[in-house]
Amino acid sequence: MEKTERDKLIDELTLALLYLTSFTEEGKPEVRMSWKSHDWTAMDRLVDDGFIEKPKCMRKHSRVLTNEGIEKAKELLDHVGPSLGFNKKDWTN
Repeated sequence: MEKTERDKLIDELTLALLYLTSFTEEGKPEVRMSWKSHDWTAMDRLVDDGFIEKPKCMRKHSRVLTNEGIEKAKELLDHVGPSLGFNKKDWTN
């Protein structure tokens, strides 16, 4: 089934929120994770699009952002952040 424009917007905003709420664990700074507390349908589409992954041996209610997902989230935030009154320093870490 093809994504509607609404679905695309939901997915993009969900990805941006996942990035903003993401974290790394000690000893694994290359793995950026976020809790799966967003719309599950959007989360499944983000997995299908390759922006996030289901963790293999980690917490079952978390998701791992892929490199592509991190870059897409940063791109989205670069685009919408200023219109919401945020500067790039507000979402970079």
